[in-house]
Amino acid sequence: MKLPDTSPSTPSLHYPPLREWQQRCVDKAMQQLSPTRPHFLCQATPGAGKMLMSAVLAGRLLERGDVDFVLYLGPSRDVVSRAEQTLSEVTGLAMDGQLGARGGCYTYQSLRSRLKTLQQLGRQFRVLLIWDESHHAGRLPGTQQGANEWGQALLLLERNMALTLALSGTPWRTDGSCLPLLRYLDVPYGAQESESGEAALQQRLVTDFVYTLQQAVRDSVCRLPLIQLVDNRRISLTVTDSRSKKPTKKQEFTSIPRLLRGARVGYGDLLRHEAPMAYVLERGIAKLAELRRIQPAAGGLVVASDIEHAEDIVEWLADRGEDACLVTSQTPHAHVRLQAYRESAQAWVVSVGMISEGVDIPRLRVCCYLSHVRTEQHFRQVLGRIIRRMGDQDPDCYLVVINEPLLRRYSHRIADDLPEEKAVVSVVPTEADGRESGRSSSTGEQEAAEEPGEDRHTAPDTAGVAFGSTPSASTEAARWEQDMAFSRRFIAHIAMLKL
Repeated sequence: MKLPDTSPSTPSLHYPPLREWQQRCVDKAMQQLSPTRPHFLCQATPGAGKMLMSAVLAGRLLERGDVDFVLYLGPSRDVVSRAEQTLSEVTGLAMDGQLGARGGCYTYQSLRSRLKTLQQLGRQFRVLLIWDESHHAGRLPGTQQGANEWGQALLLLERNMALTLALSGTPWRTDGSCLPLLRYLDVPYGAQESESGEAALQQRLVTDFVYTLQQAVRDSVCRLPLIQLVDNRRISLTVTDSRSKKPTKKQEFTSIPRLLRGARVGYGDLLRHEAPMAYVLERGIAKLAELRRIQPAAGGLVVASDIEHAEDIVEWLADRGEDACLVTSQTPHAHVRLQAYRESAQAWVVSVGMISEGVDIPRLRVCCYLSHVRTEQHFRQVLGRIIRRMGDQDPDCYLVVINEPLLRRYSHRIADDLPEEKAVVSVVPTEADGRESGRSSSTGEQEAAEEPGEDRHTAPDTAGVAFGSTPSASTEAARWEQDMAFSRRFIAHIAMLKL
């Protein structure tokens, strides 16, 4: 960002209408932000409209004369581009970081190379720092030390910022570290005691404004998410030890969780196995076809495990006549392709991590989750891509996922965030009339109690897994209503896990 020679003049701004929660958040931030309380955290569910709220807040702070410039930081180029557009449209001011602009928008990755220039800007003028998806920055609990690279850059930059606004739908980190610039309280950690005999403490994040998924669904701000956990009552496993002449072992399993607990088959194997992958995708295809009869531009997202997996999925969809757009970090002009998909009526977009957070494509209403990442933060961020409402004709959205124990747990927690009468998590059993076999690589699965991550390799056995047959897409619409009836009975008896 180039520095102007003179102090900027006060703008005259006109704001778009805000939702009730956005107005409340802006009002509270305007009352609270000051030199003595320079930090504000807005925790709002993904898809609720945090960027528009922050743009109006930035405009009002500029108008009131509390700040001279606005600096935005986001996790990806696409997110940053959309933020720059929103800030410019709302304030009527250039936010491209060029000469004469009243702000700049950058990725966290580029912060290091611009740090000195931005620090100089902060020393010369009063700057509002908006840092989006704040969970990307981390530090050690109880200290401003030990921050990761993005956290360190934020700490260095913050010293020169007049005010900061943190935005996140999931303000926690999988590694357990705290977020820089934010406030934490020491609270007792259950009945545990430290080595000194005193009650153990944990740090709890203090949020300035919270807008939950439950509130967003009741306010018709977000769609009602209906989550389907795909399982199978009839799974046969054949294991051959390639290192010895031991006879082939055959085992039967009545569910995917039991298969993962009792065999040398990992969750990563299931993602690439033809039968479970096909069943997840076929359910997504059937539901999207149903939605597009009412909303022709409705779209579907498939989150793959890696680029090769994404390419295989696009090929699988194409073989069945489905129009799919591939967007990965290795796709030429990926951001251009993503923007073209956003503005089109193309049915499917397949990606790995480029559409996991912050990306705004409101017409997405179905997601097939075939990612190897099994963290609650990533799971919720992906769900956030399909819950943003466009109007009265899109009250719900659909997430299809394999019934892996951790993903099942996260699904139940999301249901716990919803109004009681609307909480729907359904376990969808496949048919067991026939067999579809396939081969999978040899990997070991972590226990559900362990931190989720990539599967670990174990003994060099080969495992052939046969699942019950999958129904054709033509039967899905009729079966969907049966699944929903089943899910409501199921949810009445399930023990919800509290956040």
